[in-house]
Amino acid sequence: MTAQSGTASTGGRGASPAVDFKLLRPKNYFANERTFIGWLQLAVTMGGLGLALLNFGGSGIRIRISAFVFETGALALIVYAYIMFWHRADRLRRGERGTWDDRFVPVVVVIFFIFATAINFGLTFHKKAYVPPVDNLSVVTMSWGQKSTIPRQL
Repeated sequence: MTAQSGTASTGGRGASPAVDFKLLRPKNYFANERTFIGWLQLAVTMGGLGLALLNFGGSGIRIRISAFVFETGALALIVYAYIMFWHRADRLRRGERGTWDDRFVPVVVVIFFIFATAINFGLTFHKKAYVPPVDNLSVVTMSWGQKSTIPRQL
């Protein structure tokens, strides 16, 4: 009889190569899910900040810009978390070794929070002082309670 192609380590013809079972432990899958849920919690917090600004921040374009910045960041974080969850799950299924941490995106998220908060404060406190028009302005004097007209200044 002829021997089948493949070895005992691959499990026979057409099977995947040997996998290190230490990587296939359930704790690794659960750690990936916990990381995914952690990123989603941060995205929900960012989205909540944006919605709170939109609903309770008053009206005007400044509030809408700030809310848009927070909501866009939240959506980008959701997309990133989804992509990384499936990428890491695929690496776990294939049994790949290597680094699993991400040092770039957490720094970007912190910088984004600083940037979004600075935009919010900058737009909130950058209000021009209201100067009423001088033409035919009626003013009630505090001491006498009489109306007087301020002459037009050229």
